[in-house]
Amino acid sequence: MNEKVVPNFTSYINVLPMNNGDKNGSLQELKPKLLNGEQVVGVAESVVLLTPLSERERGRFGSLFVTNYKLTFVPIDASVSDEYGQRNQLVGAFDVPLTGVGALWQTDGGLTRRRRLVPRSDVPPKLKGLQVVCKNMKVLSFNFTNSPIGNGRQVAIALLHHAFPKRHDLLFAFEYREPYYPTLPSDLNMFQRPGDWKRELERCECPHWRITCINGTSDAFMLTAGETLIVPSSVLDYNLIESARHFRSGRVPVWVWGRSDGAALLRSGELLQTEQSATAESVLLEQVRRSHPKLKPPHVLYLCGNSFTNTNNSLTLPSLSTLNSSYKKLVDLCTPTTLSGFWIQDSQYYSILESSRWLRYVANCIAFADDAAAHLVNSQTVVLQEGDGVDYSAVVSCLVQLLLDPHYRTIAGFQSLVQKEWIALGHPFCDRFGLPRPGNTKEESEREPTVQAAPVFLLFLDCVWQLQRQFPAACQFTETYLTTLWDCAHNHLFDTFLFNCPRDRELAVAKNFVARPLWDWGEQFSEQDVALFYNPLFAPPAPAHHRLSQISASGRWAASSRLEPCASVAGMELWSQCYERWLPPLDAPRAGPVQYYLHHCAVKAQIQKLNDKLSTMSILTRHSNGDADPNELPPTPAVTRFYPFSLRSSDTVTRSLDSMQVSLIDASQLLDSQSLLNAPD
Repeated sequence: MNEKVVPNFTSYINVLPMNNGDKNGSLQELKPKLLNGEQVVGVAESVVLLTPLSERERGRFGSLFVTNYKLTFVPIDASVSDEYGQRNQLVGAFDVPLTGVGALWQTDGGLTRRRRLVPRSDVPPKLKGLQVVCKNMKVLSFNFTNSPIGNGRQVAIALLHHAFPKRHDLLFAFEYREPYYPTLPSDLNMFQRPGDWKRELERCECPHWRITCINGTSDAFMLTAGETLIVPSSVLDYNLIESARHFRSGRVPVWVWGRSDGAALLRSGELLQTEQSATAESVLLEQVRRSHPKLKPPHVLYLCGNSFTNTNNSLTLPSLSTLNSSYKKLVDLCTPTTLSGFWIQDSQYYSILESSRWLRYVANCIAFADDAAAHLVNSQTVVLQEGDGVDYSAVVSCLVQLLLDPHYRTIAGFQSLVQKEWIALGHPFCDRFGLPRPGNTKEESEREPTVQAAPVFLLFLDCVWQLQRQFPAACQFTETYLTTLWDCAHNHLFDTFLFNCPRDRELAVAKNFVARPLWDWGEQFSEQDVALFYNPLFAPPAPAHHRLSQISASGRWAASSRLEPCASVAGMELWSQCYERWLPPLDAPRAGPVQYYLHHCAVKAQIQKLNDKLSTMSILTRHSNGDADPNELPPTPAVTRFYPFSLRSSDTVTRSLDSMQVSLIDASQLLDSQSLLNAPD
């Protein structure tokens, strides 16, 4: 006789009374919100979502669903307060995209004892509890004590199968049937065609370099990059093909950014251990030297040490496996499962953080970028050399351009920078995010050695946040934008971070895959939510013709626009909004940098309101008393430290925030990025 120990369990869980019409005490039927093409593959009823870091096993009743896109919990007592301050139209407060699932743990129904579940592992028929640790460090714990026998096991098996697929084309992006009408900003450079690279060359005023499309032919030597590369004008394609044999993954030095004075920034892979490698490198570096108007030799930065001569320095960046180990320690620090465990870690917080060495690696990346920027300002070309030329070189290259080029500190410029350095030049997102490689069958995936997963892109975003914190008015985007970008990188509806290289994306598109760039933010957020991405302290850079006149007149514009960051470990801080936002004890009201953000929003909204009023007033009415005191600011809404990643408290707060935030985007910016008037035919 199967007995369900409901009375013993209800004394620990905050259970709502059943409806009188329910049979046998079952919960009312709950259904998830499904997208076009989304299907339910597993369901568990009468599930309890446990309250995070609760000493007593309290929670909320509802139903748990696994679809081919997400894990979603539907509470029986859903309310408006379940929404976050940022309202994602595709992913709700209790939803996790399958590619955002980091680890699954079998529990005893509580939050203490647990065992790791991996694909093809045994799942007990009477699974009592399941804990999901997401890649953005959110933890969801479920109790199946009240569920029908087998429901928990069904959900766990469905998650293990669909969250860790063996083939790339099994991801939901290949099944999503919603039509897509792009409304990308007009000033966003996607770096997909030779003309896009030509625009960048012209913008940087670098005439001594040329575009080659040899990498898009049968003679391609850099298979993980796009068809377009920029190389010294004096180098022939034949020489590139010959030299590529001496560099890892064929990654010869290629141009990514430059200055009008002739200094350029290049990326390269490490030399292979062959007798001719040093000669091949010297020949290419000589061509790079000839591309400088003053024939200055380039400065080579070995980000991971010089493997050819086996030399290292104190700033050497770690191997990917070491970086991943560091990240796991950081995750353990930011994902305690019990309140007692939280307080134990809190008492050892700084020692645990130091032992992870995460901030040290962040500081090293910024130090390399600052060093490279100093050489470029002194009109010396810099070559970044590392591994396969797709990981740390992308991090440091982007940071250098953020330090030197104000264009890349705007939202459209930053997105163009990611497209250039990470997408067009082929950062292997599938390998680093732990996704199956495109084109591989299930059998091939099982035969291949495990590829190296590592949070290289998160390391980059953390570095950008450190710069943003040190220079609050330098960037147009906010830390909310960076946090949202990290979350959306694991949303496999969008193709931006879904492939290892441009070739894989082109092959998928040729098979009717619909590419949806993440940068079309209107697909997920309203105008009010997009406004959270804009920094009220940011002053737009001067027009191009004005900057050029400044350069020609004094020659000091480039140096004056350079950011000089603190690159010591002591100057680094933990990115709390990204890593700690899911820990309730830390989400204090009226605390954290968000309070300054809201105050700045209110001030800017008031300034805009007064300017609008002043422009509509006649000369006679300007001297009369207005209907509001110009010195009086609206009261700052009471939000918690991790807003907008905190649950909403009331609609009144939301309405007041919306009116303040939307003023950060002027009409022209909204027209460029959101209006259907700019949609292509």
